[in-house]
Amino acid sequence: MDFLDEVKSWNLLCQKAFQEDNYPYPELEEIGKTIAKKCNGLPLAIVVISGLLANSNTTLEHWESVANNINSFSNLEYSDRCLKILSLSYDNLPIHLKPCFLYMRMFPEDDEIKVSKLIKLWIAEGFLKPLRAKTMEEVAEEYLENLIDRRLILVPKWDYGGKKAKTCIIHDLLRDLCLRQSRKECLICVPKAQCIEWDRRGRYLCFLRSSLLNEDQRMDLPEVEVASQSTSLASLLVCENCRIMYPNLIRLRLLRVKALNYGDVDIDLQHPTKLRYLNMSKGMDLNFESPSTISLLWNLQTLTLSLPFRVNLPSEIWDMPQLRHLIGGGSVVLPHPVVTQDSMIMENLQTLGTFQNFRFTIDVLDRVPNLKKLGIVPPDKGSSEKDVSLLANITFPTSLKKLSLSNCCIPWEEMTVFGSVLPNLEKLKLHFNAFKGPEWSPVEGQFPRLKVLIIFNSDLVWWRVESIHFPNLERLHLEYLQCLEEITSGIGDIPTLLSIDLWKCSDSSVNLAKQILEGQQSFENETLQLYVDQEQVVSVTQ
Repeated sequence: MDFLDEVKSWNLLCQKAFQEDNYPYPELEEIGKTIAKKCNGLPLAIVVISGLLANSNTTLEHWESVANNINSFSNLEYSDRCLKILSLSYDNLPIHLKPCFLYMRMFPEDDEIKVSKLIKLWIAEGFLKPLRAKTMEEVAEEYLENLIDRRLILVPKWDYGGKKAKTCIIHDLLRDLCLRQSRKECLICVPKAQCIEWDRRGRYLCFLRSSLLNEDQRMDLPEVEVASQSTSLASLLVCENCRIMYPNLIRLRLLRVKALNYGDVDIDLQHPTKLRYLNMSKGMDLNFESPSTISLLWNLQTLTLSLPFRVNLPSEIWDMPQLRHLIGGGSVVLPHPVVTQDSMIMENLQTLGTFQNFRFTIDVLDRVPNLKKLGIVPPDKGSSEKDVSLLANITFPTSLKKLSLSNCCIPWEEMTVFGSVLPNLEKLKLHFNAFKGPEWSPVEGQFPRLKVLIIFNSDLVWWRVESIHFPNLERLHLEYLQCLEEITSGIGDIPTLLSIDLWKCSDSSVNLAKQILEGQQSFENETLQLYVDQEQVVSVTQ
């Protein structure tokens, strides 16, 4: 690690705390330089302390307190001194942010974490304080932004507008701080999240986190017998990380869910009864026993199935009132719900996708009134059903904000139907000829709120698009459009457009995109950015 001198330490503190080289509070400059000096040239310590100062009172008394605290660590060894300095930021965190920060210890070192996954886990663990005017996901985003502002969480990847983090990481020393503090504070008593992987090599995996361990790392945990409501003991593998994180693990109660794999071999899945987040990935196909006990996981909010082979979900999946996100990997078959007078309304369900050959009929629409994200793929190639019929009679909820379609082969002329019934759509993904044909001529008023449009692997040749067709578009991503010959220049006149991203597209489309960029630059529009095969085009001569 390179240590900074006093001048560079002070400059770094100013840049990180106030986003400028010059200090905006002259009366605190002297004590600010003292704080920077006391960090002994440690870049991470300076960055984290700058986050603390930026989010605290700009009073002489408070800053002197920070300086005195740092000074009291001066006789410690390097690693202990650095951890003590970092702990100052943790000690000054609002109480509602502390469990969110400590939870970061659950991820491996140097792991780049998807923000969407992290938010679901925070919600599952019950870390968030619900607000009337905001969804739990919006509250979680605010919590994350606060931790980022305090420099306790780093962001390697932002969205194209640079407004929201797409992935995040935590520095190794900050993770060590999480480990130490978790041993002192029992903020999470029992697990509410479970990530299951199947290892074909027969290695031993923790039943909660799927981390590798030894066969002797077992615990006997009580398992509920559904029929008799009695309990028996199940011997399960538990890693040391989970034992530390969940001090009351021995009190955990388990629910057994039965399934069959491709060889009709019984599989017993043990889940904590209070589970809220479940991710199954890798290894095998899965057919749940019917009737299934999975609906007895009454608190489950997120179910993600990232399995490479076919998965058949049980009909009981429609009887889980707390479910917010039901996510398949394209090979998952979701049964059509049985409609009765007593059918449960799944008011919390926001995400449904991506599922094979699922018919979103009016009956389904009535069951999921608040759906915001939907993904659909057609039947597999062995099905005799024609692709077009898949969406012929589909009913889309007007609440939808994100829609993903793949392999549907719908004529582009039918796009007018979709646009007219999706007034709130903000993100549209069209994969593998979701729409088919050589020409797409959009109609004004179809997508008034669309911000992101992604088209992947299409036979589209002529796209006659103008600014009035997508008045709020921010990001356009085209990938493997090797037949595309025409994009009208009017798309560059969309005032909100931030980026055009082409990947493995035709030379004609690349040249047209460069002309659009040149035209916008001639009008001194420096906002629009063009990327070709992941390289930014700054000048049209590139």
